Amino acid sequence: MYALEVMRDVAHAVIEVGTDDGRTARMLGVFTVLANVDVPVFLIKMHSGAITLAFSGKDREKALDALSEYGLTSKVRGELALVVVRAATMRDLHGVMVNIADALFAAGALLYETGDSHNSVQCLIEADRSSEAEAQLCKVFQLPPESVHHLMVSSEGGR
Repeated sequence: MYALEVMRDVAHAVIEVGTDDGRTARMLGVFTVLANVDVPVFLIKMHSGAITLAFSGKDREKALDALSEYGLTSKVRGELALVVVRAATMRDLHGVMVNIADALFAAGALLYETGDSHNSVQCLIEADRSSEAEAQLCKVFQLPPESVHHLMVSSEGGR
């Protein structure tokens, strides 16, 4: 592990799209509606009857209004933080998720969503537990404080 990235003021949505034949069109509609009101999204997951995704907390009302106008039911949770653990050789390491989960548990942070890539694990947690999560993750992975980077979630795309 070589770094932690923390983004606060993140919102997470669960958007119902159904399981009938119109599901695919409604999924596409979710992304179209949010793009039309300039709400960039990330941490996207497609489930059988729903889409989950994250966006800037500043865009919460705009996203809810747009989805509601489109006729979709959604639940949005705000005041979250995305904690990203970075490693150059993530695939070659054993026990990474267990160590991350244990550190988040020790910090008292509830885990709402996860994601991963070839060099990272992303964890969506309560923002008010993010400082404790940083400290626990630094301890577990023996990271110095300067390896923690605080990023802003942009409501204009990107980070």
